[in-house]
Amino acid sequence: MSYGPTPTTSAPASSSTKTSQSSPYCASGSYADAVKKRLSTSNRETKSLNPPTQLPQGVHQRSNSPSNISGRQVSACQPAATSQPSRYCASGSYADAARKRPSTSSRKNKPLTQPAQLPQGVHQPSNKSSNISGQQASAYQRSTPRTPHPEAKTPSPAAIKKEINSAYAILKNQNFVEAEEAFRVILQEYQGKLSPFNKHNTIMGLARALKEQTNEKQLEACSLLEALRLDGRCNKFGASIIHHLDLNLSLCEEALGWYFAAEKRLIKLRRKRTDADEKTLCKPSGFYAADITHARLLQSMGKHWLAETLLLKTKEELIEKLQSQPHTCAAQKLRKYFGNVNMALVRLWQLMEKHQLAEDLLLDMSGKHPDDAEDILCKPTRHEDINLALSVLWRLMGKYERAERLLLNMSNKRPDDSEDSLCSPSRHHDIDLALVRLWEVTDKHELAEKLLLFMIGKHPNDSVEVLCEPFGKASIDLALVRLWQIMGKYKQSSKLLLNMSGSRPGASEEEMCMPSGHCDLDLTRARFWQMEGRHDLTLRLLLNMSGKHPGASEEILCKPCWQQEIDLTLMRHWEVTGKYHLSERLLLNMSGKDPDDSEEILCKPCGNHDFDLALAMLWEMMDKPEWTEILLLNMSSKHFNDTEDNLCKPSGNHNVDLTLARFWQRIGKHEQAERLLQRGCKLYHSNEFENALLSHSAGQEGFLEKISHSPETVNTLLATSIHYFNLACEQIIDIGPESGQDNLHKALEFVESALKKYPPAAGAFSQKAHCLRMLGKDEQEWREWFDRAEAFDTSRAYRAKTHFWRSREAAALQKSSNLKE
Repeated sequence: MSYGPTPTTSAPASSSTKTSQSSPYCASGSYADAVKKRLSTSNRETKSLNPPTQLPQGVHQRSNSPSNISGRQVSACQPAATSQPSRYCASGSYADAARKRPSTSSRKNKPLTQPAQLPQGVHQPSNKSSNISGQQASAYQRSTPRTPHPEAKTPSPAAIKKEINSAYAILKNQNFVEAEEAFRVILQEYQGKLSPFNKHNTIMGLARALKEQTNEKQLEACSLLEALRLDGRCNKFGASIIHHLDLNLSLCEEALGWYFAAEKRLIKLRRKRTDADEKTLCKPSGFYAADITHARLLQSMGKHWLAETLLLKTKEELIEKLQSQPHTCAAQKLRKYFGNVNMALVRLWQLMEKHQLAEDLLLDMSGKHPDDAEDILCKPTRHEDINLALSVLWRLMGKYERAERLLLNMSNKRPDDSEDSLCSPSRHHDIDLALVRLWEVTDKHELAEKLLLFMIGKHPNDSVEVLCEPFGKASIDLALVRLWQIMGKYKQSSKLLLNMSGSRPGASEEEMCMPSGHCDLDLTRARFWQMEGRHDLTLRLLLNMSGKHPGASEEILCKPCWQQEIDLTLMRHWEVTGKYHLSERLLLNMSGKDPDDSEEILCKPCGNHDFDLALAMLWEMMDKPEWTEILLLNMSSKHFNDTEDNLCKPSGNHNVDLTLARFWQRIGKHEQAERLLQRGCKLYHSNEFENALLSHSAGQEGFLEKISHSPETVNTLLATSIHYFNLACEQIIDIGPESGQDNLHKALEFVESALKKYPPAAGAFSQKAHCLRMLGKDEQEWREWFDRAEAFDTSRAYRAKTHFWRSREAAALQKSSNLKE
């Protein structure tokens, strides 16, 4: 069976030209040179393209609907107003180099009129964290202006169509700035000469290019599409009859975090009433692109059961149609939708920790069977998106040898090749980065570093100055930053980050904390400073990114900037530094609530999965456990007075169920916690649930007997380490520091065994740090292991430390500290 490319998987960029220093991605360490050479062939693509609209990654939801901007028409050809100084405008930055590169469009010496001026007074809601994997870092800046053609005779429709197809080819290669420029030139040069279809097609292409860039450009994309809606009529459900207009507009709204508006639009597009029940909403509409997009939106909203039901019912209907009309003209399009539904299911099941279901489906899509020989299982198919998805899934499932073998086969390499051959770039960016990530997880750091450096024409023996010069492609530079942090090369990691942001050595704090113009880069800098304990720098950078000043009033400081990743990172920074009241006020504002609201309103989920979970965990740290439990139960569609059987039934949302079970552990509801964890293990087949269930009885009588019946895994070794650690903490609290030493050494022995026998994990690094700290080792020694854990999993620095045994550890540490004093 043939499967078309999925909307969320992009084709690798063309790389046909040779570069110096034998680098397949670029020749020079200079950002401008890198971008110039990497993009020099991007406009040679002239094939017609109308791919499915891509769903933004990592997009989240606002609790309130967006302002109505349908009346704010934005011209695609008018100059833009200068953005606010606080919004990503540091000089000498990563993005400055992008402005220096010459245009690579097929038209030469033609200025592009600047993008449209943003509508005034538009509230800026949250947008997704910029996902730049495989994209050009220059996507945050406009290209160099060019002069238009002099007046000429009207071009033929075929010539116009060819130019539109060329612009879509650039869009397909994820060169979003170039695509934006190409679509704007078409609209300017052929103003009044485009047919309605070509005009609509060009505006929607421009909107899609804008959607993948900054918050301001996403707002402009919405305004352009809203204006286009005025040109057409709507059906009886209120959906535009212009082909794919509302579908693209819903994706723009989702990118801005306007989840409720996007969902309402998609429901109308699927010819359903917005007040329909869940059973009706989960029935396929026949407009499969809208059905799949709605399922992905439900997934982003944390409504995993609804998303799964809709995808499975859509798949059933597609199978029926393909079986009844396998040779019709429509069959090819149906097979494409069938492949897209399958890939959406794989990603959903992966998120829900249903790894076995995801693996079975991917193998079926590959024409393989789980019982096939290793050679067959690890042989790539002709569909790169399926191969990459399978390699990522195997990595998550701990099947590292299979994942590595598949990726090496995709790169035309063999496991017994020399190190230089293994580390030679394959010229497929996504494959190389997937291999780097796998080697990173399996403790093959030198291979990962060598491959990353070879990808950018460098060598591990180069000087520090050369190694820390940014390449210019953020996905590679940030991967190198992350790897160096894991390897403990913090000075190199810090230097590369500063160079990427354009900061000079010895720069003032004010200059260092200026945003670079690249959201992912700035957030990485904030987290790195957080890990180093440089909280003042972290706060100042985050406030600058939010357009705020440290001396502003609390009301202003806690007002969301509506760029969700920035808001959440700021909230977690205040949480880490103990400023809980600021964290709470910011979270409540983000959720559309007020501190003076009633308990019923405060504990009602706002609809944004991330906001609600963050608020639940924050309330627990603020000693508001009743509110935490009510909110978590409301998120699970349960009630405080439900029967125990219903309370312990999994909700279908992996993260909510795990958070609730751990919360019950901490407040002493052990039977309910154990029952929910047992059911969750059966439903999700999740390592996190397995580890939580094992750790549940750690430190209790009968633990060793219970765990002796389980095969040894990294989870059982870590759980046993935690068991002895808990016993040691209790002895220290009850008797004194010297009494727990034997159990502490046993705890250290088991975690070191886990690190020796199995690939490294952030949890193992952290557990070793806990043991060393309790044993009274020097801070530098145990701090190194915490740093390695946070570098391995960057979210740990901002994650609530709420495991049930931490209160015991804190009391034991306090007693040991008092004794030393």
